[in-house]
Amino acid sequence: MFGLLLLIAMLIFAVIILVLFSYIRGEFYFSKVKDNEQMYLDIKALFGWIRFRFVIPVIQFVNFSEGIMIKAETVNKNQTSLLSKGKHNINKDRIMQYYNKVQLILENTFHLYEWMKQSLAQVQCTKLTWNTRIGVGDAPETAITTGIVWGLKSSLLGFIFQYVQLHTHPRVQVNPQYNSQQFSTEVSFAGRIRLGYAILAGFRLLLQISKVRGGFKNWYKTLIKPKIKSLTKRKSVIT
Repeated sequence: MFGLLLLIAMLIFAVIILVLFSYIRGEFYFSKVKDNEQMYLDIKALFGWIRFRFVIPVIQFVNFSEGIMIKAETVNKNQTSLLSKGKHNINKDRIMQYYNKVQLILENTFHLYEWMKQSLAQVQCTKLTWNTRIGVGDAPETAITTGIVWGLKSSLLGFIFQYVQLHTHPRVQVNPQYNSQQFSTEVSFAGRIRLGYAILAGFRLLLQISKVRGGFKNWYKTLIKPKIKSLTKRKSVIT
C-alpha cells in the first residue's frame, strides 16, 4: 500500500515538473498591403491543449473625432468556437483613458519597471521576420526613405532585444520600389516562456502590488471593475 502511494506521489510530482517546464508560446502576425490589414495573436499552452487566437480583421480610420475603428474576435482554436467579438473606436479620449490607467498602475505597483524587466528576461524570441516594401515615386527620395526605415527598424529591434532573449536569426528586409508609390509591411514574431516562470512572475507581481498601500483596491478599480460593468451591460442588452 505504501509503495503504491509512493508511486502515485512520484507520478504526480513528475507531471507537475513536466507542466512547469512546458512553454507558453505566442505568435504575433501583422500585415498591411495597400488598404488591406490583418492582425492576429496565437497563444498555445500545456503542449497545445490550450489554444486561443485573438484576431483583428478590420482596422479602419473613420474620422478625426472618432479615430480608428477596430473589430476584434477571440477564438478557441481547440473547439473552433468564437468566444467573443466586439467593435471599438480608438480616439483621443480612449488613448487618454489608457494613459491614465497606466499611470495608476505604475503608482500602485512597487518597482513595476524592474518586475517587467526581470519577467521579459525569461521570454525567448524563436522567430522574427519583418519585410517592408516602400516607394515614394522618386528614386532618390525612395533611397533616403529606405535608409530611414532601416534605421527605425534597427533602433526598435535593438531596444526590444535589450530585454528579450534572441534564439533565432532575424530576417529583416526593406525593399525599395523605385518606380512606384507603394508601402506594404509584414511582421511575424514568435516567442515563448516556461509556464513555471510565468507563474512565478505572477506571484512576484502580486507581491509588488501588496507593497503599496491600497494597491490591490486600485488595481481592481482600474482593470477588473470596468470589465465587470461592460459584461453586465452586454448581458442586459442580450436579455
